[in-house]
Amino acid sequence: MAAVTRDQVKDNTVALAVEQHGVEPIPLDERHGNIGQLFTLWFSANLGMPAWLVGALAIVLGLSLGDALLAIIVGNVIGCALVGLASMMGPLTGVPQLPLTRRSFGRFGAYLPALLNWLSCTGWYAVNSVLGSFALARLFNFDFLPALLVLSGAQMILGIYGHNLIHAFERVMAVVLGALFVVMYITAAPAFANFSKPATVVGAAHYGMLLLLITAVASYVFSWSTYGADYSRYLRPDSSKARVFGYTFLGSFISCVLVEFLGALVTSATGFTGANADPIQRVVTTVGSNLAIPALIAIVLGTITANVLNIYTGAMSLLTLELPIKRWMSVVAVGLLGGVFTYYLFANSLASSYESFLLLISYWIAPWLAVVAAHFFIVNRGKDDHQLAFAPFHWSGIAAFLIGVAASVPFISSAKFSGLLVSWFSGGDVAYYVGFIVAGAAYLLLARLMPAASSKALPAPVVEQ
Repeated sequence: MAAVTRDQVKDNTVALAVEQHGVEPIPLDERHGNIGQLFTLWFSANLGMPAWLVGALAIVLGLSLGDALLAIIVGNVIGCALVGLASMMGPLTGVPQLPLTRRSFGRFGAYLPALLNWLSCTGWYAVNSVLGSFALARLFNFDFLPALLVLSGAQMILGIYGHNLIHAFERVMAVVLGALFVVMYITAAPAFANFSKPATVVGAAHYGMLLLLITAVASYVFSWSTYGADYSRYLRPDSSKARVFGYTFLGSFISCVLVEFLGALVTSATGFTGANADPIQRVVTTVGSNLAIPALIAIVLGTITANVLNIYTGAMSLLTLELPIKRWMSVVAVGLLGGVFTYYLFANSLASSYESFLLLISYWIAPWLAVVAAHFFIVNRGKDDHQLAFAPFHWSGIAAFLIGVAASVPFISSAKFSGLLVSWFSGGDVAYYVGFIVAGAAYLLLARLMPAASSKALPAPVVEQ
């Protein structure tokens, strides 16, 4: 692939060139783009129903709108900061997020988080596609399966074209979806009267539910941390770390706060039982019949803005497993498997149950990120030693990760599982924080006792073109 010049970046035709790289480092003469594109990407990626439903959870838990706003702000400060840290790793290394795990886990040690992330990306792709396909079917008055096929096809095409087209698409959607959510806030203005309503839970239970919501908000957005470097790795290595962090943080924070609070606001006014339990119907009810069609279009487009990241990062995670396939093949694999999952969830009415399962298995992300971030920012002091990726295993990273996961289990509070120590926090969930702190501290200790060593005994990791 010829180098992409700065002049070409300004030309929209560059977005229509199929990306030629897999998980190998991006050469310096092909680095391009501007840091501001991180804002529009993360802003539009969160303008969808998943964030809306996180906000609606506040009312389900019996909290007030004031509680919801507090939890949404605090949770997003925590979660968006972690996504920003992950994004900072991309420009220096030129490598996607999961392959970066090789520096602290080893080449083969990175297989476990890569497999977990591939399953997670595919699963979230399926859950999002259920809502998007419902909206598309309602918009054009046809069955679920044709809607799913059309939606999946669009998402796979974007994923196959890759990095440049994804950024271009997200830039456009940031304006389109942002405008619609402004309109929805205007139409939902009467619901602000509910702001004075008190929470329906009191005492210790109130603080427990508030803590649970903060964690739910933080975990939703920081689950994007396994995607961070994927969309910043084409930036030049001398890109400002502060600006990379800042644009990623602000794009995620602003969109998440706006959408999540709107979800809480509308749910407080419409309730969450009976017909109003359908989130798509809630959106349509909010904007009114005159704006029902634009609202359905927004749900479809919001599904694509999130799922194109799921399908692209899922493909990068699959390539980290060193399967002998090309990048476009891995995109298709994620899209096809995700489509099958989508139809299965729809046919068996399991979307909400499967989402609970995905949230449960996401507890691995905090310990993983703690190890990767501690290695990159503290042990290596922001420098990249790519030779560390060649060694088969780095036991300090693997051990710290497992210790962090084990430490978090007693504190898990979810629909599928509750740890033994959840009662300490009146049902609140602190597992993510415990896992992150314990894993990070364990790695800093173990890295001194068992420092990662470069190994040239093995050939370099497989490069997929």
